[in-house]
Amino acid sequence: MPTLTRRQFFAGAVGVAAAAALIGGISTAVSASSGASKAAADTGALSVPEDAVFTTETCEYVEDTTRLVTLRTRASLPYGTTLTSCGDSVACCLLPTETADPLLQVGILHLGSGNLTTALKAAVGAADGFQVLDARAHGGGLVWLESNVISGAWRVYTTTLDGAAMGDPVLAAEGDGSWTLPALAVSDGAAWWQTSPQDMASALSAGKSVEPAKLCRVPFGAGEEAVETALEAAAGFSCPPAPAGAGVATALKAARGSANPWKLTFVADEGGVTDSLALPTPMKPQDASYGPNGFGFSFASIYSTGDGIANLGTYVPADPVDVTVAQAQADAQEQKRSELAAKSKDGTAELPDEQKQAADAEGERAVCERYSADEWFRFPRTPVTSPAFSGNWVFVKSTNVVAGVDLLNRKYVTIPTESATQGYGEYLATDGTAERIVTFANVDYTPMGGQQIRECTVRVWEPTK
Repeated sequence: MPTLTRRQFFAGAVGVAAAAALIGGISTAVSASSGASKAAADTGALSVPEDAVFTTETCEYVEDTTRLVTLRTRASLPYGTTLTSCGDSVACCLLPTETADPLLQVGILHLGSGNLTTALKAAVGAADGFQVLDARAHGGGLVWLESNVISGAWRVYTTTLDGAAMGDPVLAAEGDGSWTLPALAVSDGAAWWQTSPQDMASALSAGKSVEPAKLCRVPFGAGEEAVETALEAAAGFSCPPAPAGAGVATALKAARGSANPWKLTFVADEGGVTDSLALPTPMKPQDASYGPNGFGFSFASIYSTGDGIANLGTYVPADPVDVTVAQAQADAQEQKRSELAAKSKDGTAELPDEQKQAADAEGERAVCERYSADEWFRFPRTPVTSPAFSGNWVFVKSTNVVAGVDLLNRKYVTIPTESATQGYGEYLATDGTAERIVTFANVDYTPMGGQQIRECTVRVWEPTK
């Protein structure tokens, strides 16, 4: 049977108690490391001093939520619904049923009106024993995962969206129990999924040969013939892909060995890695993000060294890092090309491969130095979800509330639930960057003298302007 990722488990478990167990079970184990942050900087890895990191403890807490965030839309959905929102127009809903087949249906919640459309009433492969397990939506398309839990087989489907109208389902990929269940993501123009050989971790530890993990991409509504492998990771990925506008962010290890770092990576819709940032070894991110200020990451572990980024929590730069690795590498190559051209007789020069490699390394170091020189914000709680971004705001799931932090003005609010909920409280549905931030909670309570209320309450927020 294939292994479920943290997000797939939460999404696929219609019983909210399962989700609460998942959140409560995140480890905070202490990890050991060697070397100092200076050594990390020398090898081109992020190095942040302790005094360059601030938390909510030095921000102003604003008790009146309405001063900083405004409630725009409210919706009531069936109890047990889970949501993911990756843009400003729609949220993807996994709707529970009252039957064993299907267990879940896929709905599209329109964030402006609060109207719900049932996009998928059953798995395409229902006759073959498949069930819907996970889904993601964008204004232009939908991607979902179906699995046969008996055989371990899985299938990824995509389709187009035009308002409430959905196109025909198209099979984009399929696999068996030898590959992990794909983790899904969407960007502005494509559906993405990430998977790895089921035995990859054990094979790597035993020094055996194993296929690389893969991040794949396909335009919404396109089939297997249009699928591209956007990224391969010889030593695997540490986290699911996260939506990031015109691309996705993830974290990979490109080569085996404990000395090789985990690298935050942004892959663009049009293909190719355009930005990256290496973390000090052995720091392993639980989530990677790519917001308005650049790369962010989270740790569920505490490291014995690492200065400002040694603690657990969610980290994001406080200010925009306005250069990418692709830009820095292009500039470094052009500089070397100009130097060679100045020495040539005709004023032109073709850059040798070794010079290109040197320029690329210079570009990576230059971007790393920019990140290392920036001030960083850390949300000092064990991470539950990847963060959401809206302008200079970052939103993070915390215990049983959602916290919103204004990085520019150093203020923050909390969005609590409105009534009795399951153990996880208010949950952050938005993933990536959006003007609208979606939260939800499954509530089950009976007011004094009233009737039982059992529903999923959804609220759509915007930073107050």
